Amino acid sequence: MRNKHRKEEIPTEVTLPITPMLDMAFQMLFFFIATFNPVAASEGQMDLSLPAKSEAAAPDPKDVRTRGESHKVEVDIPTDVTISLRGLQVLKYAGEVSSITVTTTAGPQLLKGADKKEREAELHKQLKQLKASRPKEDTEAKKKVPNARLEAEINIRWSEVVKIMDICYEEGFQVSFSKPLHPGAGQ
Repeated sequence: MRNKHRKEEIPTEVTLPITPMLDMAFQMLFFFIATFNPVAASEGQMDLSLPAKSEAAAPDPKDVRTRGESHKVEVDIPTDVTISLRGLQVLKYAGEVSSITVTTTAGPQLLKGADKKEREAELHKQLKQLKASRPKEDTEAKKKVPNARLEAEINIRWSEVVKIMDICYEEGFQVSFSKPLHPGAGQ
């Protein structure tokens, strides 16, 4: 039963004003383009010391062996210091650094420290001392950026390697890498 006194209402149509939304979208687009800083976009980039370009192992891309070694000759880049990272062999802590060894012309030295933070602080100290002990009379050596070679066991987490790389960069060293070591090698 309908109410006889009441008139049936016509449904109102909802209108969505698109012009102000487009205006706001273009203003935001302009703001982000105007404030974009391309220098900050290169934040994750790192300077690496890579070997010079050599001949291709396979002249034709069809002849590339994906499982074989890319270069038969090991390229040796002269370094001021070699930093060796050894991992824990306990499965529960696999991937964590158990010891850091710094090798210079004076010989290898195992960094002291009960935990990771103490060893990293000791590495900071060692690299500062090494950089300060470089010859001052040789202007060519002063211009050259000191080089640190990292060698880590295969099972060490990449985040741990990056922490050591960051320490090297903070102390002014350029980083190069050696072949990964097998777990427990040389211990």
